[in-house]
Parts: sequence; C-alpha cells; structure tokens
Amino acid sequence: MTDNLEINKKYCEAIESKIKLDAKPVAMKLIKTEDDLPEGIDLIGEKIRHCEMVRKASLGDKFYSTIDQQLCLGGAGAIGLRDMPEKLANGEKYFSLGRFQDLETAKKLTSKLSIIEDISWGIIYSPLDEADFEADVIQVITEPVGGMKLAQSIVYKTGEKITPSFAGIQSLCGDAFSNPYLSEGVNFTLGCDGSRKAADIKDNEMTVGISKAKIEEVISGLESI
Repeated sequence: MTDNLEINKKYCEAIESKIKLDAKPVAMKLIKTEDDLPEGIDLIGEKIRHCEMVRKASLGDKFYSTIDQQLCLGGAGAIGLRDMPEKLANGEKYFSLGRFQDLETAKKLTSKLSIIEDISWGIIYSPLDEADFEADVIQVITEPVGGMKLAQSIVYKTGEKITPSFAGIQSLCGDAFSNPYLSEGVNFTLGCDGSRKAADIKDNEMTVGISKAKIEEVISGLESI
C-alpha cells in the first residue's frame, strides 16, 4: 500500500511539473469482488455518471462505486461493471439522437467502441497522489498543450507516431479508460457531450488515459523532455 502511494505521488509530481492542470490526475482500478476492496475507501454517497466520478476524484475525492451508483448505463457498460445496454451496443440509441446518417452507420461505429466485457464488482477512483493502490488507468484532464507534452513523452521512447482512437462519444469511459485498459497503451480523447455537460469537461480541455503498463514510460519521457 505504502509503496504504491509513494510511487503514485512521484508520478503526480512529475505530471504536475510538466503539464498545466486545473485538477489532479485520477487513478482508477477495477475490483473483481468485494473482498478485493482495499481498507479505508468509502462507497460514493450518490448516484452519478462515471465521468462525473472522474471529475470528483480530480477535485480531491477518493471513493469506490459499484454498478448501483452508476447513473450512466453506457458508461458502466464500457468500463465493465455491466453488459452494454442493447440499444447502445447495436447503435439504435445514437441513431435516435441524430448522431449518424442511418442505423447501419451507427452500428458500424458502436461495434468498434472500447468495451470491457469481463464484468467487475466495482471501481476505485482517487486523486493520483492519494492512491495507495496500483491504478489500472490514470487519466489526465488537460488543455491540448498538455496533451502535446504527453504525446512528446511517449514518442521520446518509442519513435512511433501516436494513433488516438475516439469518436466524440463515450470519451472518459470508453476512450480514456477502457481503451488503454484493453490495449495496455495510452489514448487521447476530445471528450463527448455527456462528459462536457455532466462532468464539466471544459471546452478547452481534453483527456488522456494512460495504462499501468505505460505509465513508467510516460513519466520517464516527461522527465526527459
């Protein structure tokens, strides 16, 4: 526990020293069963969306959630707390909202969304510098210049161009959590209507999700550039 906390504090210091932030990076970890829940972490006391939980954690709150506290079923489905609702999975919901020219196009996109199919019991959210656990994914909400710095930190080690995956829907859930979780990589997303309205992601902000497999590389790159 203590080792994880010290490591996460160092990660947070490195990110904050290089990137302009208005809130803390957020550490998140999926919990397979209630028995896996670390001591000292309380259940969130309200029912809100996953993206709102990310925002709460970025502003200093530390808590866990089960499916019962998740208001957005699409977000909960993307991060693996339940099966994806059928009308979201088959494109009907997004087509009904006028997001696509026809149902076939909607289905084409929803079939490519990042969805964790292995169902978990819950998920922990924490400011990165207060996380006494190894995060599955760390999310950084920043202005595009911060995204640029993170991109530079990645290519510093890899020499490979970055290919972000996003579609303007399911951003903090699918793009910034499930994508890096499943790919063991890093993903960049420009947000979605839900996260901008519900979670107050600003017009000048974007989000970067970094998997536990990549965080050391990203931090090392940040410290080197």
